[in-house]
Amino acid sequence: MRKIIKPFKYLLCKLKILIVNTITKVRQSIRIQLLTTFILCAFLGLLAARFTLPYVGNPTPTIDYSGDMQQINFQTQQAADLAVSENSVETILQMIEAENEKLKSTERALKVLVTDEHGKVLYKTKQAEEEQIDVHNKIRQVMDFAINHPLYNFNYDIPTAKQSRKEIIAFYPITIEDKNLYLFVSGIPTGILIKSMEGPVPLLIGIAVFTLSFFYLTKRKMKQIESVAKGVKEIAKGDLTYRIEKKGIDEIALLTENVNHMAEAIMTNIEMERRIEKQKNELITNVSHDLRTPLTSIMGYLRLLRDERYDTKEQYNEYLKIAFSKSEQLKNLIDDLFEYTKLTNESIVLEKQEVCINELLDQLTEELIPQAEENNRTFNKNFTEERIFATVDSEKIVRVFDNLLMNAIKYSTGDGEIFVSLERKEDTVQICVANESNEFTSEELTSLFERFYKKDQSRTNVAEGSGLGLAIAKNIVELHGGKIDAQYKDGMLQFIIELPVTAL
Repeated sequence: MRKIIKPFKYLLCKLKILIVNTITKVRQSIRIQLLTTFILCAFLGLLAARFTLPYVGNPTPTIDYSGDMQQINFQTQQAADLAVSENSVETILQMIEAENEKLKSTERALKVLVTDEHGKVLYKTKQAEEEQIDVHNKIRQVMDFAINHPLYNFNYDIPTAKQSRKEIIAFYPITIEDKNLYLFVSGIPTGILIKSMEGPVPLLIGIAVFTLSFFYLTKRKMKQIESVAKGVKEIAKGDLTYRIEKKGIDEIALLTENVNHMAEAIMTNIEMERRIEKQKNELITNVSHDLRTPLTSIMGYLRLLRDERYDTKEQYNEYLKIAFSKSEQLKNLIDDLFEYTKLTNESIVLEKQEVCINELLDQLTEELIPQAEENNRTFNKNFTEERIFATVDSEKIVRVFDNLLMNAIKYSTGDGEIFVSLERKEDTVQICVANESNEFTSEELTSLFERFYKKDQSRTNVAEGSGLGLAIAKNIVELHGGKIDAQYKDGMLQFIIELPVTAL
């Protein structure tokens, strides 16, 4: 029993897969859907016309003679074949006798003639008066009848057809006892009365059913097309938030998805352009503010020097020192601005090389020890013993580390200890720079990497920095495929950098 059920289950599974694949292909192609709908509607139209024909059709009486014509031809062929197989005319004589008996009883009888090659009648039924016939002319009559009635053919069964009431002649050549004879059988066939239903009403009903069913079945698809057209119109008006509802998986659904993606892309580009324009305006405003402050100081002290408005040489040197200091601050701001602009350019190319991050960070901290000591700061290093390599632009990565370490030196609170750690995390190297700091809110931590952001929004002291350092650091890290984050925990401000390491 299992041997029988197992192949059956296999075939059933294959059939199910075939049906599912077919349905999926139909759903994916609107062309196949329309073709299937057309065929189905045409079938429904024909079915409706066929069912309504007996009720609304006009009866047309016709007489079908084909059945009796076929019977006459069959009797003649059977007699001829039997006579040839028995090599005797006895069968034909029996046929003649049978037709003579029908004639006596006033039944319809066939006229039978058997002639030799010259047309001399050898055997015949009683109603036949011919003694001599023109064989060739008779055969020509038989051929003309076959040509004029193509459905009538001696070599195959005659299909049902409507024929007029004419005499049929069946002709067969036979050879008996080495004599070539011709068998002619003729008669007027009897017909069968047939009432056929015809008329234009069933055809009109079929067309109406086809039209209505086609409109109904394609209604949903047309609504989809109208929905897409409406959506495109709304998007063209400027409503980029408008989204077209996706239905199905065919070409219309694909078009709907593409239109929605297009609207999303356009909206994203416009928002990006607006954001860039806003950032550009902010950049101009911030740069103007930050440049004006040191520039005003420089001009003020230079004016004092030009007008010799100082009392002593020491005061002169003090004014000159302040003007020079402000000039340096102005230069640093311009350098930072230039660096940031260059980093945000998409065409920037990094000069990467394989670098040992441990050695690079250790060397940098050693170089910054004098600045740390001037500000009463100390470094607490915690590096992994494993030498970790990364493919980076060393000059730009040093800029990142230098910025974080210098910020820690300038803004540390408490005992001034700066913690620097380095360790490997799977396929990345993690560097952390932490120092004690005043409290930061989550919003302030998020804004740290924005351009010109300062915790002190009054911006009265330019010496605190340009506000571009962390923005530059973020761009550099992201250009290397890494990420940078700021966290505040237990009074410590932590900057965490992750960079991809070089595969061993």
